[in-house]
Amino acid sequence: ALQNREPPSSCPAFKEVPGPCDPEDLLDGVIFGAKYLGSTQLVSERNPPTSVRMAQAQEAVDRIKVQEEGESQPMTEVDLFVSTQRIKVLTADTQEAMMDHSLQTISYIADIGSLVVLMARRKLPRRSEVAEEKRLYKMICHVFHSADAQIIAQAIGQAFSVAYQRFLEANHIDPNELSELSPRQYSRALEDQEQYNAELTHFSRQENCKDVCIRKQKGEILGIAIVESGWGSILPTVVIANLMHGGPAERSGELSIGDRLMSVNGMSLVGLPLATCQSIIQELKHQTEVTLNIVHCPPVTTAVIRRPDSKYQLGFCVENGVICSLMRGGIAERGGIRVGHRIIEINGQSVVATPHEKIIQILTQAVSEVHIKTMPASTYRLLTGQEQPIFL
Repeated sequence: ALQNREPPSSCPAFKEVPGPCDPEDLLDGVIFGAKYLGSTQLVSERNPPTSVRMAQAQEAVDRIKVQEEGESQPMTEVDLFVSTQRIKVLTADTQEAMMDHSLQTISYIADIGSLVVLMARRKLPRRSEVAEEKRLYKMICHVFHSADAQIIAQAIGQAFSVAYQRFLEANHIDPNELSELSPRQYSRALEDQEQYNAELTHFSRQENCKDVCIRKQKGEILGIAIVESGWGSILPTVVIANLMHGGPAERSGELSIGDRLMSVNGMSLVGLPLATCQSIIQELKHQTEVTLNIVHCPPVTTAVIRRPDSKYQLGFCVENGVICSLMRGGIAERGGIRVGHRIIEINGQSVVATPHEKIIQILTQAVSEVHIKTMPASTYRLLTGQEQPIFL
C-alpha cells in the first residue's frame, strides 16, 4: 500500500525519481489498462494513520464485492490515465472520461492483490453533531482490477514525487535545503495556517453587496474597464479596474476601482471568461438603464501567511513582482495569495519600485506572520499607466 498524502521532504531531480515509469512520460500522462469494479463513499477524519487508510481501502473493496454478487453485467474495461496533474478513468472503447480527479485530491492509493483502490477527497461537509469535535471528510473510493495493480499504485506514487520535484525546480528551491524539514513538520504548519481571505470580510458584509442602477444615453458605453479577479478568489469574477472620466459609471458615484462585478441586468458573470464578460457588457450599449450587482472591495487585498521558519517554503513563484504560480494547499494559498496578482507591499514595506532579486530576498527572509498586499496585475498596469484601459 502506498500513501501519498504528504510530499517527500527531499528528492532527486525529477528525471531521476524512481518508479515503474519514465518520469518525463508522467508529465504528459501514462495509460494503464484495467477493469472498473465500482465506487463507494466513506466518511473519514482528515489525516488518519496508514493502518486506518488501509482498513478503509479494504472496506471499500468489501462493499464493491457485495454489490457485484447481485449483478450480471461484466466489469467495465477502462484506461487509467496517470499524470503529474490528473488521474482520469476513460472508457476503453470510446475514451470518454468516466472520472477526472486532480492529483492533489488523491489521499491514498492501495494495491490489494490484483485490486487497486483509489481514494479521493470530496468537499468538506458542514459541521454536524457527529462531527462536533473532529472535522470529517467524504472520501470517494474507486476500485479497479488489474494484473498490474502494484505497478499502477507505484506509478501514481511516482507522479506525486515528479510533480513535487517540478514545483521545486520552478521555484528554484534546492531540495537539499529542505532536508531538515520533515513532511510532518510541514503538515503541522499547514494546520496552524488558518484560512485567511480578506475578500470574505467584504463579501460577508451586507452593506458591501448592492445593486447599482446606471442611467445613460442610448448608444453610450458604461465607461468601465474590467480585469479578472485572479485564480483562487473566493468568487471568480471580474473586477472594475478603471472608470472613464465623465462616463455613466463614474457619474453614478456608486462604483469604485476594485469592486467585484457579480451580475449585469440579472445575468451572472461569476466563473465566466473575461472575454465573455466584456461581450455581455458591450451588448448593453443601446440600453438606457443598466443594473449592476456588485460587491464593494478595495483594489488592494491582503494575504496573511504564518511561516514558522525560513526553511518552510512559502509555496509560490514570483516574476517581476507578479505571482505566476502557486502550490495548491500550501501555506501561501491558505493565507490568501492569488495567481495573477502584483505584490504591492510586504510587511509594510512597499515593493512597487523594487527589483525582482530584492523582492525574492525579502520573501525568502520573511518569517513569523507575513503580511503581503497585492492587486490584480492588470489593474496595477492600468493604474500606473503601463497599459491603456479598454472602456466598455
